[in-house]
Amino acid sequence: MDEVIRQYFDWDAARPYLPDLARGFWVTIQIAILAEILCLVLGMLLAVSRQAGRGARSRAGRIGGALLRGFSVAYINFFRAVPALLVLLLMAGSFPFLPIPIVSDLTTFQIAFLGLGFVYAAYIAEVYRAGIESVDRGQTEAARSLGMGGGQAMRLIVLPQAVRRVLPPLMNDFIALTKDVALVSVLAVPDVVSVARDAQSITFNSSTLVVAALFYLAFTLPLIWLLDRVIAREKRRAGRGDIVTP
Repeated sequence: MDEVIRQYFDWDAARPYLPDLARGFWVTIQIAILAEILCLVLGMLLAVSRQAGRGARSRAGRIGGALLRGFSVAYINFFRAVPALLVLLLMAGSFPFLPIPIVSDLTTFQIAFLGLGFVYAAYIAEVYRAGIESVDRGQTEAARSLGMGGGQAMRLIVLPQAVRRVLPPLMNDFIALTKDVALVSVLAVPDVVSVARDAQSITFNSSTLVVAALFYLAFTLPLIWLLDRVIAREKRRAGRGDIVTP
């Protein structure tokens, strides 16, 4: 038992690496936030693209909508099927050698949040789509009867309600994304997991990995608590039959 405690809870072994672990976790948080911003925006574009062209009156509108829907479906299916780790390796192993100035100049930090953002955008798009399709079609038809175009009805009537309805799963995906930032350690990005593993290879002690886990717990547990509160509030609202306005 003493050996187990020494291997995982040796404060003296972990203490010299605390500043590096803290800096590594700050890198983790930066990647998570940047990737989240990217996937929220890109996911919304993909979700709206999946609705493009429906109800279009012109032939050009129907064709353009079909092309947009086809692209968004292909993107979503690809990034949901391919592991995030493989996407990161494909990007980090090839981007520096591509004859494209901006792409070849990307740092591993930038590749890290871009890769995670691209992957999670596929999941976020499906969350948004579920929210959009949960809004009664009668509201869109009513907006169109008042003279609104399809895009205006989507922006002013449908999307505000859809985003509100899918807020809990969006928060859940952010928690999952934060944990998946640990994957970027394979790209030599100095996140908290990478720093902890380097320390472990020097000390042959896993206490730094436990400290890394504690950093994650300190960040994600309040988010999980907030998510539970939001879900409970939405259940109470639904139970009372409250009308949710955009």
